[in-house]
Amino acid sequence: MKKLALATIAGYVALMATNYVVHSIWLMADYAAIPASHRSPEGMMHRFWAMLIGQFFFAALFAYIYQRGIEPKPWPGQGIRYAIMVTFLTVVPYSLSDYVVYIVPYQLVIKWMIAGGIQLGIMGLIVAAIYNNQRT
Repeated sequence: MKKLALATIAGYVALMATNYVVHSIWLMADYAAIPASHRSPEGMMHRFWAMLIGQFFFAALFAYIYQRGIEPKPWPGQGIRYAIMVTFLTVVPYSLSDYVVYIVPYQLVIKWMIAGGIQLGIMGLIVAAIYNNQRT
């Protein structure tokens, strides 16, 4: 239980930090070019609590599911493999669905998928490192 809590918290911090880097720094110019596609900064901050809760649940389930599938193999490979699978399960389908719903250029969608894959790669390595040697 301690490792699950630690992996959840560490994954959550990594996810929120990389969200800031991706969306508030790297993609800010892309978002500014399509102002009608997003809420105002004030509107987003008013609802920020919902993102905090959603990202926490994601981090918790990310760590929990990893814990259930640990194999006695080197942890870096497991973390990356897990991140790739979760990327194809979550980031890719949601980015493509968002492309259909929102008025955004396809280049932004590609950036979302790349950034999401990198974010989950970081989370996968963090969670795998925390669970390292649990079942070996």
